[in-house]
Amino acid sequence: MSVTNASSAFTEDVCQQRSIHPEQALAVRRQLLGVETAHSVADLFAVLSDPTRLQVVYALLHAPSGELCVCDLSAGLGRDDTTISHQLRVLRSHHIVSMRKVGRIVYYRLVDEHIRQLLAVGLTHANEPLTAALQPSGKEVSA
Repeated sequence: MSVTNASSAFTEDVCQQRSIHPEQALAVRRQLLGVETAHSVADLFAVLSDPTRLQVVYALLHAPSGELCVCDLSAGLGRDDTTISHQLRVLRSHHIVSMRKVGRIVYYRLVDEHIRQLLAVGLTHANEPLTAALQPSGKEVSA
C-alpha cells in the first residue's frame, strides 16, 4: 500500500473537520461505561477469545443433559484430559462454568443463561455475511 493510499484510508475513519457537538458529547458522558465494568467485560471476552475454550463452552451449551464430564469433553473434542481440565479451570475461575463432583468424576455446566445468550449472539454475528456488515446504513450524518 502506498503512502497516499494509507493516508486516505486513515482519514476516511476520522472527522475531516474538528467540530464538537455538545449534545453528543454530553450523551457520551452520561452513558460512559465505567472503567471497572469495562475491565470486567474485557476480561470475559478475553477468556472467550481462546478457540479451545470456545469449543468447550459450545460443547457444554449443546450437552444433552446440560453438563459433561472432563473425559467426555476430551473425547468429543479430540483433546487430551490435561488440556481440557486446564481450560475448564480457566473458565471456572471466570465464573463461566461450574462443576459438581460425583465420586471421582467431575461434571461441568455453563453457569447461567447469560453465557448461553452471549455465545448465541457471538455465533450469529460471526456467521453474518461480511458484505451485509459493510453496507451503509442509509443514514447520512452531516456536520
